[in-house]
Amino acid sequence: MEKSKGQSFIKGAAILGIAGLIVKIIGAVFRIPLANTIGSEGMSYYEVVYPYYSWLLVISSAGLPTAISKLVAERVTLNDYRGAKDVFNRALILLCGIGIVTTVIMFFGADMLANISANPKAALSFRALSPALLFVSIMCAYRGYLQGLQQMSGTAVSQVVEQVIKLVLGLSLAFALLPNGPEYAAMGALIGVAVSELVALVVIWFMARKSKRRIDELAKLPTPLLGSKLTNVTRSLLAIAIPITLGASISPLTGILDSAMILRTLQFNLGFTLKESQTAYSLLRTNVTTLINMPGVLTMSLAMSLVPAISAARASKDASSMMSISRLGLKLALVIGVPCAVGLFILGKPIMGMLYTSLNETELLLAGDLMRTASLGVLFLSIVQSMTGVIQGMGKPVIPVVNLFIGFILKLITMLILMNIPQINIQGAAVSTVVCYAFAGIADMIYAIRFSKMSVKLFDVFVKPIAASAVMGVICALLFNAVEARGHETTATILAVGAAVIVYVVLIFALKMFSREELAMVPGGRKLTRVLYGGRKNG
Repeated sequence: MEKSKGQSFIKGAAILGIAGLIVKIIGAVFRIPLANTIGSEGMSYYEVVYPYYSWLLVISSAGLPTAISKLVAERVTLNDYRGAKDVFNRALILLCGIGIVTTVIMFFGADMLANISANPKAALSFRALSPALLFVSIMCAYRGYLQGLQQMSGTAVSQVVEQVIKLVLGLSLAFALLPNGPEYAAMGALIGVAVSELVALVVIWFMARKSKRRIDELAKLPTPLLGSKLTNVTRSLLAIAIPITLGASISPLTGILDSAMILRTLQFNLGFTLKESQTAYSLLRTNVTTLINMPGVLTMSLAMSLVPAISAARASKDASSMMSISRLGLKLALVIGVPCAVGLFILGKPIMGMLYTSLNETELLLAGDLMRTASLGVLFLSIVQSMTGVIQGMGKPVIPVVNLFIGFILKLITMLILMNIPQINIQGAAVSTVVCYAFAGIADMIYAIRFSKMSVKLFDVFVKPIAASAVMGVICALLFNAVEARGHETTATILAVGAAVIVYVVLIFALKMFSREELAMVPGGRKLTRVLYGGRKNG
């Protein structure tokens, strides 16, 4: 594998991963004071908008950026700069059209959507957020274009700027409009969100100008092609984007169905009161799922970087690079997913107790039990996200969609069976999610290994991260129990988390989880190689 290709892939994943963590932190900081400012009524107007917004946003933000990055990477690899320019221009027109249509639907359908949600005053919030659909759609064209050039900083910077503007402007407008009523305060917060998307669009436009000018100039030159030209760019974009979009639609659809099935089953089949059902549902979806999804920031960033890297290797018929990048993607998914699953299994309850101080002991016990079940899904979700990136890069975007849809069906069946058993109840929903991701992750992994013909050493890829995570888990549990026994649970939690990170990083190097070739792809990897392998040529 060429070193530069690998370095671009790892650097891109690292940039997006760091930005993703920053975005998650700022997002959490935003929601806590917002809720304290506008209260539960104001948050009800704010929250009711997002399921519809997310559903409409899937059309532009899920599949098309991936399709753009894949096609641009392929065209640039083949020196077809005119083709790369054409991909961006066609995509920009397509995304502008989608953005205009979805914005119009949300703006003029605000009253209808608010009434469907039994929250008529939320119409103000729907209209306030509707322009964001257009801004994000256009921004997705630039993000996909830059990702195709393996330039992830544009996406990362725009994401961070977007969150900072939302934090400052959204909270300021919410506070300023609060005297007019909570519905106006919620509207102000969402105006802040819409403006933040506009500012992020301006930022990424500036960052893309230099690269775009360079490609435009190269497109004027008569460059030789190593492959055929794209005959129908729009059709090629949609062929990649539609399966990915359908796959991305499964997640919000699952959330909608979860809310209906969980509450209905607990109340009407098991005899829970409305308040008990709402509490159990809230603990699973708000408290547990929020933490479970945190590691996904890193593996999603990995997947976004894998698609153009593998697409470029495939376009240049570099089977060795395609196989090596795919194997490294699987290894990184396990190196990230296994310790996160172990850590949340052991420390999930005290972490939630530290973050969610309003939970009483009974709620915290239930949340802890749900976390131990749901934490198993972190590993499989990591595999799903990374292998989806690999398979999409291989030009087979339908495969992950089919596997995830089958997983979704298994989730529904498992939920219907387990949740109706009184002794299991809400745990059945957590188990069903693990089943969904377990099937999709294992199926994706098997397909990727077979299609890319990658050689996978079980000890190197699987046993090392599992063994390191087990050792980390034991040390982490012992430290937590020792400090917690002295009556300092918060201190014990912080020390245990810090120790877990240090121990695992040390074990990564001690067990030599990454080969010389894999370390060579990391910026600064030569120094790490000398530390781990010394002067030996083989390791």
